[in-house]
Amino acid sequence: MSNFNTEILALTRESRGYTQAQLSDILSVEQGTISKIENGRISINEDLIEKIVNVLEYPKQLFFSDKKVFRVEGHYRKKISLPVKELKECKAKMTLTEWQIDKLINAVELPIPNIPSWDIETDGSPTDAAIFLREKWKISRGRINDLAKVMEDNGIIIVPLDLGDMDALATYSSENHIPITYINTRRPADRIRYNLGHELAHYILHFGKIIPEDREGKTVENEANEFASELLLPSKEITPYLVRLNIEKLAELKRYWKVSMSAILVKAKKLNAITQNQYEYLWKQMGTLGYRKKEPVEIEGDKPTLVSEILETYIEDLNYQKSDLASILDINIDELDVKYFGARPKPKLKISIKKTA
Repeated sequence: MSNFNTEILALTRESRGYTQAQLSDILSVEQGTISKIENGRISINEDLIEKIVNVLEYPKQLFFSDKKVFRVEGHYRKKISLPVKELKECKAKMTLTEWQIDKLINAVELPIPNIPSWDIETDGSPTDAAIFLREKWKISRGRINDLAKVMEDNGIIIVPLDLGDMDALATYSSENHIPITYINTRRPADRIRYNLGHELAHYILHFGKIIPEDREGKTVENEANEFASELLLPSKEITPYLVRLNIEKLAELKRYWKVSMSAILVKAKKLNAITQNQYEYLWKQMGTLGYRKKEPVEIEGDKPTLVSEILETYIEDLNYQKSDLASILDINIDELDVKYFGARPKPKLKISIKKTA
């Protein structure tokens, strides 16, 4: 069929975490067949289309969209170095989500993005930028109760997704140039909160800038961390709390500031509130207690609501059914429920399609 979109086949395959070889095994066809289809070298028959639709679990209509595929790009924070396959899966998930968000916002009025631009080379340090942003956004002194709400009030859409070992990604949608931050639902609340501050830094410090070679890579990430630290733990307000620091006090501070014990410890060292020996001793204690892997004290997480409010507008004000939303978003209704309405995912069965004679 001539209008089958082979780029979307590759994108949806990657979003499900399949390589060409894995998909070909499931479909019981040669890997070369999938490769040639995705590269436009051979046509695809109706029988194979139906099998692909069943395996990848996307509506058939998606594969006949004329949409050009530009995978999401942006600044992202990751826990470890991501394998290429996992990075492709994350980017494919976010690309398809971006398409859905772009469709949803056509019928609603969003807050106008209010993101200042800050040039470290001329305007000052990331710490200075965080102080400036607090003033510009009129953030009260001390703890920020819900950073997600603050960001959404200033026009940044926040979308929770399962991103494997990627922490978060800041980007602008290719169609409407709307700032979208994807956050990993696998992370604990304190890490998600810090990730939001980190990605916010990228919007302000790095997007639209020519970054000198000596600042690329790790330096850029360090700048984003410095910004997030000052935004969430403002130096003037946190310093008095850092006297006589120990493990118990770190846990208390985490409960109040809603930032990890490790981030507070790093901040204390930067502010010279503790000595190098104290810093190393506390890190050692954290490791001995297992807190380097999993910290005590559960905090209430930030709550992105903008996407939920958009969906509520469609259902309550525009009289859409979930089936209507699934259709316009090119997603099956079960996945719509899980992704956007908080339903529990159904157990996945291993799919194996036998080749017919």
